Amino acid sequence: MGVDLGCFIGETLIPLVDGKSYPIKGLVDKNEEFIVYACTQTGKIVAAKATAKLTRTNAPLVKVILDNGEEIICTPDHQFMLRDGSYKEAQLLEIGTSLMPFYSQVDKDGYTLISQPYSGRWQKAHWMIARSGLLGEINELDNRPENIELIDDLIHYNHKIVAIIPLNYTENVYCLTVPEYHNFALKAGVFVHNCGMSAIKTQFTGEQLEGKLKKIRLDIEAAIPTGFNENKDLEKAVTNWQRWRDFSNLHRGVQDLESKAMKQMGSLGGGNHFIEVCLDTENQVWLMLHSGSRNIGNKLAQCHINTAKELAKMANNKLPDPDLAHFVLGTPEFKAYWQDLQWAQNYALSNRDVMMSRFKKIVEKHINGGKVTKPLLEVNCHHNYAEKEVHFGEDVYVTRKGAVRAQTEDYGIIPGSMGAKSFIVKGKGNAHSFCSCSHGAGRLMSRSKAKNVYTLDDLIAQTEGVECRKDTGVLDEIPAAYKPIEQVMANQADLVEIVATLKQVLCVKG
Repeated sequence: MGVDLGCFIGETLIPLVDGKSYPIKGLVDKNEEFIVYACTQTGKIVAAKATAKLTRTNAPLVKVILDNGEEIICTPDHQFMLRDGSYKEAQLLEIGTSLMPFYSQVDKDGYTLISQPYSGRWQKAHWMIARSGLLGEINELDNRPENIELIDDLIHYNHKIVAIIPLNYTENVYCLTVPEYHNFALKAGVFVHNCGMSAIKTQFTGEQLEGKLKKIRLDIEAAIPTGFNENKDLEKAVTNWQRWRDFSNLHRGVQDLESKAMKQMGSLGGGNHFIEVCLDTENQVWLMLHSGSRNIGNKLAQCHINTAKELAKMANNKLPDPDLAHFVLGTPEFKAYWQDLQWAQNYALSNRDVMMSRFKKIVEKHINGGKVTKPLLEVNCHHNYAEKEVHFGEDVYVTRKGAVRAQTEDYGIIPGSMGAKSFIVKGKGNAHSFCSCSHGAGRLMSRSKAKNVYTLDDLIAQTEGVECRKDTGVLDEIPAAYKPIEQVMANQADLVEIVATLKQVLCVKG
């Protein structure tokens, strides 16, 4: 999910669109932008801008061996792209797992050819680059239709994992940042995640927002459904999501919800979910949103909870509370639950991506005349989720409720309330917290109590200076119903370091 910052040793080769491959440390030393190959959510290889940097010193390492004979040395937590477009850490890869393949070759005329995973066909790289827009306007005289034919070839097998070997030494390691696609190809022939709630730092400043906030808010509310609402039309980014093909394998109790799940992808939901325009201490504009797996995630959870309760009753387990019902590792019920959980977490990530894309376009329309801009930094992290990880030398399942992962160099988001500060943070890898930190301020009082204690006048006073709804429908989200975010941050100073301090100037609530 986009919070990882695993890394590679300096000799790792990165193929660039000039047809050559370069050691990643050499790209760091050049200290300039370059163009790599990335893979979209629909399995299409594209050209994308990237930068490189040193990310860790004396880092522990593992060796990943592929069935094509290639060996990749990286940190245990670096995430590799699987054939279905999802990601898994190197240390958790299993022998025989298929990875998203990257194949390139040079034809008889000297042109670089790239094999597209979604079609198995070869495409001329120069056309791919021209269509990306990274090199300016396309010159139709040099890019005629006959020059962009797709060349049929044999369908390749996916690169598969042969072995994962822990190494007994450490090295300095490096990684790329690919702002738009969050992944890049290795010369070894696979795709890996780049340095990665959802937030992006834009190229805009606070002055450019003056007089435009209300129009931006109204456009956001028109483009992104909130509460129980859903999208009327499905965009290509939703219908092309690769994990729809796995829907029939989900719990039988949700099989009538596929259409609803599709319509809700790209919707905010309710409760404490939000969309915000923020300013940092340098007056730079940030876009931030908080949402999850919507109705389909909730329904999947309820189905499995009911199954666990039924099993506990059948086994005559006398639990202190029925909600303590659980699955046993290795059982079919646990396997089914874990499969559905991973699917829902991928849905949540894509849901945020779809919303952030619409959100960014709206802001660009009002500030930049609709011209597309590249984010300066992007963060996209799960919270309220579970993952299989290695802690204290053991494979364990970690559930983070009200928390996000904070491994060394992990980027995360810790929001306050709709009238308080928020923070972009970087993890310190504190083992005693299982490398975790809070995902927000946390409530000081229940929603019902907040409605009884505070008035609409209180809400208006506490959200002064913020362009947002100021009605009783969001009274339960009043800032005073949340803990003071500054104290929350002080209490976890040993878990994260603050990268940026944000204050919202616009907030859309679910």
